[in-house]
Amino acid sequence: MIKSKIIIADDHAIVLEGLKSLVQRDPALTVVAQARDGVELLNIVSLKKCDLIVADISMPNLDGLAAVKEIHRKYPHIKILVLSMLKDYQHFQEVMSHGAAGYMVKDDAPEQLVPAIKSILRGNKYVSPSVSKVLIDRQLRSLEDGEVPSLEILTGREKQILTMIAKGLANKNIASRLKISIRTAEHHRANLMAKLGLKNLSTLVKYAIDKGLI
Repeated sequence: MIKSKIIIADDHAIVLEGLKSLVQRDPALTVVAQARDGVELLNIVSLKKCDLIVADISMPNLDGLAAVKEIHRKYPHIKILVLSMLKDYQHFQEVMSHGAAGYMVKDDAPEQLVPAIKSILRGNKYVSPSVSKVLIDRQLRSLEDGEVPSLEILTGREKQILTMIAKGLANKNIASRLKISIRTAEHHRANLMAKLGLKNLSTLVKYAIDKGLI
């Protein structure tokens, strides 16, 4: 079995050992290195091949956010799962916009760590359940207040597809350009409407125009 290589980073030795123990319980994962701060993490990543990094957001010398940004810039193929004590939208948005593939809160149940790692390795995004609740509550409040949802809730691919829709491209044209099936293009269109709380194509196009996508 080829194991996925994991690097973990936290400035507390006992946390590092706990994370290592949790990760290596799964036979498909192996911890290849550990770091105690952001500078050490960057040095290790330059020397060790890995598939995913689990990093605390608060570390000395170079904080986790700065490290995430630099790693994503230099090694975009490496997935990053950030650990944080914070559950608010602002920190979540900042971390994810700098290249993280997942956001996990430190008081989440330990048994959530490995499923989060494996989900990210499969190409998914991971958001802590407690943060997901914050995001949903925020979205519901904006809808109740009649606010237009922010572009921040959309992924890069969703923005790309929304722009194509607003320019009048049909599902088959979008599918052709993105090399996806027509059914997948249709699913993206329906998902965009649901995510933005919009009910028809005209409101979707108006939203894109209002947000300056075209």
